[in-house]
Amino acid sequence: MSTHGSRPADAPAPTPPPAQTPARSLQEQVRQHLTRFTDAERRVAQALLADYPVAGLETVARFAKRAGTSSPTILRFVSRLGFHTYADFQNALHEEIHVRLQGPLTRYPARSQPAERDLAENISRAFSDNIARVGKSLQPDDLREIIALLCDVEHTVFFLGGRFSHLLASYFHHYMRELHPQVRLVRDTSAAWADYLLDVKPGDVLVTFDFRRYQADVLEFARAAAAQGARILLITDVWYSPIASLAHKVVPCPVEIPSAFDSGVAGLAAVEIIVSAVIEELGPDARERMAALEDLRKSFRLGQ
Repeated sequence: MSTHGSRPADAPAPTPPPAQTPARSLQEQVRQHLTRFTDAERRVAQALLADYPVAGLETVARFAKRAGTSSPTILRFVSRLGFHTYADFQNALHEEIHVRLQGPLTRYPARSQPAERDLAENISRAFSDNIARVGKSLQPDDLREIIALLCDVEHTVFFLGGRFSHLLASYFHHYMRELHPQVRLVRDTSAAWADYLLDVKPGDVLVTFDFRRYQADVLEFARAAAAQGARILLITDVWYSPIASLAHKVVPCPVEIPSAFDSGVAGLAAVEIIVSAVIEELGPDARERMAALEDLRKSFRLGQ
């Protein structure tokens, strides 16, 4: 994970990040505001992110020991996040865990639905809001780092998804195989995934999709790939998959809509944004590869 330089002694105190809102997870807020913390508070933030949310559910003393700092520093860190007490901070973590573990039955509407027209408008508005939010989350610096991972043609890029998110992984892979000579989609059931892990080399990239309720087998594959030296790009929801602690870059996607099921539209939008950026970065090389592919397709009478 990236580190940040020390704050000069005469520099003004960092501006505290905004208090938690339901639209963003506490984990996302901490990640986005690492540079606003003092050095000691940053150690607390990194300890929390390294084992999220378990570290924050410990006592103040145990959390301080884990972070290599003092109990007052823990309390200052919690205050900067907008919480009045450590108990309020832990209550927010418990609530977040509850939301992360919700399945479709938990979210199933308990009351009568609005008229079909209103329902379509409400869901369409939610789609639009989610797409806008994922676009804002992809800051230029983050996007440049993601592009660097995906444009490294000296290493293989693997794509992995879960039961539903496999569709997004496959979609991303189909685009990237037109642009990159070494891309592989992890297919089949998890029983066959060891075959793919066998080929993961140091410096390779694993693009992983993992949304609530997070899959243990996807986490285990990511953990094994990271142990073999793979760099991980995680595309997840705003509550963050446990894979985030292993990832080099994380793209959080809002998934909530007025439905029992979460939406994959923001994840799809993230893929399209990243693919467009990769094409721009590769420039003529991508164009030549795509042109060669078109020539090959003509002999098979295949369209795009």
